[in-house]
Amino acid sequence: MKLSKKHAFLATTASLTLLLAACGAGGGASQESTAEVQEDVPVGERDYSIGYEDHVINEGEPIEGGELQVGVVTESAWKGVFSITHYQDSVDSTLMGPMLGSLLAEDENYQLVGGEEYGTAADIAIDEEAKTVTLTVRDGVTWHDGEPLTANDIVFAHELVGHPDYRGVRYGDDLMNVVGMEEYHNGEADTISGLTLSDDNMSVTIEYKEFNPNMRSSGGGIYAYAEPRHHLEDVPVDKIEASDEVRVNPLGFGPFKVKSISDTAVQYEAYDDYYLGAPKVDGMVLSRISKNNVVSSLSSGQFDWVRGMPLDMYESYQDGIPGYTTLGHLDNYYGYTGFKLGEWNADEGKVNYNPDAKMADKNLRKAMAHALNIDEMVQSFYHGTRFRATTMLPPTFAQYFNEDIEGFPYDVDKANQLLDEAGYEWEGEPGEGYRLDKDGNPLKIKMIAMTGADESLFLFYQQSWAAIGLDVQYELLEMNAFYDDVLNDAEGIDVFLGAWGVGHDPTPHGLYGPHSAFNYSRYESEEHNELLANIQSAEAHDLEYRTEAFHKWQEFFMEEAPVFPTVWTTNLTLVNNRVSAYVHSNKPGMGKEHETYGLHNIELLADQPMTTE
Repeated sequence: MKLSKKHAFLATTASLTLLLAACGAGGGASQESTAEVQEDVPVGERDYSIGYEDHVINEGEPIEGGELQVGVVTESAWKGVFSITHYQDSVDSTLMGPMLGSLLAEDENYQLVGGEEYGTAADIAIDEEAKTVTLTVRDGVTWHDGEPLTANDIVFAHELVGHPDYRGVRYGDDLMNVVGMEEYHNGEADTISGLTLSDDNMSVTIEYKEFNPNMRSSGGGIYAYAEPRHHLEDVPVDKIEASDEVRVNPLGFGPFKVKSISDTAVQYEAYDDYYLGAPKVDGMVLSRISKNNVVSSLSSGQFDWVRGMPLDMYESYQDGIPGYTTLGHLDNYYGYTGFKLGEWNADEGKVNYNPDAKMADKNLRKAMAHALNIDEMVQSFYHGTRFRATTMLPPTFAQYFNEDIEGFPYDVDKANQLLDEAGYEWEGEPGEGYRLDKDGNPLKIKMIAMTGADESLFLFYQQSWAAIGLDVQYELLEMNAFYDDVLNDAEGIDVFLGAWGVGHDPTPHGLYGPHSAFNYSRYESEEHNELLANIQSAEAHDLEYRTEAFHKWQEFFMEEAPVFPTVWTTNLTLVNNRVSAYVHSNKPGMGKEHETYGLHNIELLADQPMTTE
């Protein structure tokens, strides 16, 4: 799985990530959720839809220019790291989306594609037998300062992430698979031997140790990104994240260039030399908005669209907002409860699993999972827009999704049985008070989560666990502080509530592999490593074998439960009727429609966002 995300981009270029379009008209029509409590329905027969369209096109006479207004829902100040190699959270990826540009796109099957047909800045040629990928940059693509984009900028992105001084989160198994990358990362070589530039610097051939089964997939192991060498080369690698070059004056090759960045808004202006043609609007502004104000802001016509509407407030806009169309789709996303089981070893670039960690007993973890009535929770808190997750793979990946796994259905008796068998005795009479650890001392568990949700949600977790005798105290942190603590394995954390957007490649080693900094639980075992390896093995080029490997991994991971999934979710977007067209960013194969649906081709049909039908 790859960070997307949600860590996935809100808007990039024509090639894919925010593609605007399609067919259907729209107003703020009411939409009833079709979701119901489904705990008695077999997993393979459950309905994970709520009935919204995933696209809209609005008719009308476009105005000349204008400025798009986009709301970004967040309760925290953003970090503002506008670098594809250094950003770490979904908000920054959203904010920098309009400037980035895309080297490649994906087809209807989430396979990597490129070339003029898809409107990408590069083309791709794959030679599985030679274990090579060649990326060729098209002529006429320039960074926002006018300098040409070349394949040397692709090499530079590899060099940044692989550099010994790199302290970001993207160096892992995928990049270690590039020939010569480990030697470069370890300081044993000055260059990456597996990268070969053409004489004109417009093509780079990347040689891999193994050509894994997922490498044709978007996000599946080919690091197809570029960083401006001329802009960042003189900045020490360990200083880039804090530098003006990525926080004040970042460069991209997308349709919009940064005009200004503040704590509450990012202002973009059209990049007239964009290789697919100058944008049809003059600019766009991405503004921070609290979830508590998002509905009133839309009702007053403040925004042209808001993606990722707060689902715990669904009832306040379920009947529609005049002037807007509600779009929705099941996201490649899951919420989870994670357990700290070790630490990250930055020197060795791997996790250090601690079998003596407080949460190391899997029966304790599984008991905590069974104690949560998630089916009722998604109704009470999210009004049927989320669904109890049964495995670490969303059902959007139908080929690999294991529908035989029931997950952790609500079962207090089983939870208590697991704790009893594991030796967590009650302090007093069974069922009264709290439990002790295995040494007879009070068992106290600390959980952290992000601010933003109603605090009654966290009380639900706390009270559910108290019902099986677990004394869990929680601390709410703003987003940046939360991820800093989780990433750095802050002392005292036992449990954390998080979420992953997994992009379009479900391969799990990027989130749970031993060499992934995103493996926040820090779990590792020989059997787990073997199961991960099977998914990426030569045999896994056979679809039946790979499907079985995915099924076995899901079974094992749910049995061990270093992390357990809680919910799958619907992504809801409200789009104003003055926006010419919009399609959600997970819809595959739209890149070849770039001449109609690219972000640079969006037009506005009125001077201000509409507030009436």
